[in-house]
Amino acid sequence: MIAFDLLTGFLGSGKTTLLNAFLRTAAGADTAVIVNEFGAIGLDQLLYKEISEDVYLLDSGCLCCTVTHSLRETLLEIKGLAQRLGRPALRRVVVETTGLADPLPVLHALLGDRILMQHYRLGQIITTVDAMQGSEQLAQHPESQRQAGVAEQLVITKADQAEPAQLLVLKHQLLQINPRAKLTMSNHGLAAAAVFTAHFSDRQLQLLLSESQPIFSALSGTPGVFGHVSTISSWSTFVDVQPCWAGIAAWWNLLTHQYGPHLLRCKGLLQINEPPSFVLIQGVGKVFHTPTTLNAWPDADSRGRLVCIGTNLNPVWLQASLKALLITEPSSRPRNLAELNDCFLKSKA
Repeated sequence: MIAFDLLTGFLGSGKTTLLNAFLRTAAGADTAVIVNEFGAIGLDQLLYKEISEDVYLLDSGCLCCTVTHSLRETLLEIKGLAQRLGRPALRRVVVETTGLADPLPVLHALLGDRILMQHYRLGQIITTVDAMQGSEQLAQHPESQRQAGVAEQLVITKADQAEPAQLLVLKHQLLQINPRAKLTMSNHGLAAAAVFTAHFSDRQLQLLLSESQPIFSALSGTPGVFGHVSTISSWSTFVDVQPCWAGIAAWWNLLTHQYGPHLLRCKGLLQINEPPSFVLIQGVGKVFHTPTTLNAWPDADSRGRLVCIGTNLNPVWLQASLKALLITEPSSRPRNLAELNDCFLKSKA
C-alpha cells in the first residue's frame, strides 16, 4: 500500500517550500508529487523536478471542483510506474492542492473509491498557514478555514517573520478551528522531515474526518455544499522579455497599487538580464518574498511565465501592465498605466 498525503494551505502559505525541503531528505527519496495548479500555467512542479523524477501536474482547475477524476487516473497510472522504469517502488505520494481547494470533498472522493483504495491508504493531511498573512486569511476566506479544519498537522510557516503577539493570535484562531491537530512551527521548510514522517493511525484519521464535517457544513452555509468565491480568478501569461530587477520592481509596484488586498497571489518564472539569471518570484498579498534562484532553465520552453490570482482581475489591464518589465531605471515606480506610459515618454525625450 502506498501512502498518500494531502498537502493543502491557502495561497502563498509555503506548501511548495515545505515539500521541497522534504524531497531533499533521505525520507523523501521514494516520494512522488502531484501538483494541482489553479491557473493555466503550472510553475510549482518546476521546483520539484530539480529534485525528483516523479512529478505530475494537474492544471487549469481546482481539485475539489474540476479535476478530481484526473487525480484518480494519475494515482492509478503511477502506482507501478517506478518499478516499470527500474526505480525503487514508491512508498508515498504527496498531493499538493491549489491554495483555494476544499480538502474534504477531495478526500471523500478518493477514500470512497474502492479500486484506488486497493493500492493506496491515506497517510495524513497537512495544512500550511502563513504566520504573517494567516490570521487575515482565516478571517476573510472560508477556504482557509476549511483547510485548517481538516488537518492532522497545522504547520505555521515563516514564523521567524512574525511578531510574537501576531503568532499568539494565529495560534488561538487555529485552536478554535481545529483543537485536535498537531501544531508545528517551521522556517524555510526546516520542520519538513518531522512533519511528513509523522504517523497517524487510521482510527485517528477517520475520527478527525468525521468530526470535521460539522465545521465544513457550518462554513459552507449548506451541508455538503462547497465552492470558491466566484470573483476569485487566475490570470496567466508567457513573456518573451528578459527584465532587469528594476523592471520587476516597477511591475510589482504597479500591480499592488492597482489591486491592493484584492491581489491574493503572484508568482513567476523569469530569465533576468542580470545575475542571477533564472528566478522564481513570489508575492503574497502586498508582500514580495525573496526570489528563488534556479541553477538552470527548467524546461525546453525559454519563455518567462507569470501567474496572478485575485478577485476581480482584469486581463486587459494585466496584459498592459507587462510593459513595466521593460523599465531599467530603478527610480521608476509607476502607480498606474498613465504613469507607466509617462516613464517611456520621458526616456524617449
